[in-house]
Amino acid sequence: MLYGNGWTQRWMIASGKEEQARAQLLHVGTATTGKIAVVDPGSEAEATLVVAWALVAAAIVLDGSPGAAVHDPTGQYA
Repeated sequence: MLYGNGWTQRWMIASGKEEQARAQLLHVGTATTGKIAVVDPGSEAEATLVVAWALVAAAIVLDGSPGAAVHDPTGQYA
């Protein structure tokens, strides 16, 4: 989950890419960009999320089973 000023995004990390995603979190608040391998909730295809870390206030990787994810793609973003 990524949190910014007035926004939240929740993504499922691509299988096997969890450690890469966790390593990217060290850049929160810096003037860098990063890439995270995620799964698009609409197509279930792997995609690359490019993040401008300066715009992210906080981030967290939540462990959970794939079945626990919300399957309504419009419900994952606020």
